[in-house]
Amino acid sequence: MDVLEAIKTRRSSRSFAERGGLPIEVVDSIEQSILHSPSGSNAQESHFLIVQNKEQIKRIKRFSPGLSGDPAAVIVLCSNPAEALHKGGKDSEEVLRFVNLGIVAAYILLSTHSLGIGNCPVRSFHKKAIKELLALPHEMEPELLISLGYSKESPRKKKNRAKEEVISFDRYGNIQK
Repeated sequence: MDVLEAIKTRRSSRSFAERGGLPIEVVDSIEQSILHSPSGSNAQESHFLIVQNKEQIKRIKRFSPGLSGDPAAVIVLCSNPAEALHKGGKDSEEVLRFVNLGIVAAYILLSTHSLGIGNCPVRSFHKKAIKELLALPHEMEPELLISLGYSKESPRKKKNRAKEEVISFDRYGNIQK
């Protein structure tokens, strides 16, 4: 699947079929997505946990109301605000670390989708509980979860706004003819 096709067809999956763990090629794709993602100011202040242990996933779900279904894995995207400040300055601490995580998240979502894996980003979770459960160091903050698994059902189709409503050229409101 090419990148544009993955972008056009990827939708959030919140219900997963029980098919065991993720194949090694999917885990490798996640690792490669993380390792080859760009980082503003080259700060590389993030850390990622790939959780595949069923009991650990159950514990994470207790503190994550936004985490639905029974995923085969959960990726926990973490940032280190102090390291971001040290490596990239105030802008990295306040903004770029989140941009960096957003880029990595997009890479993970698209690469796993291209391999037939359903996924869903989750922001609704208790940060302190997740941090403690995963034994994250004091300076590391969990920022986003991504659930992964084989979709139980096809996600609903996306309704896009007209391109003229969301895209302008050269000045706000100018449309391309």
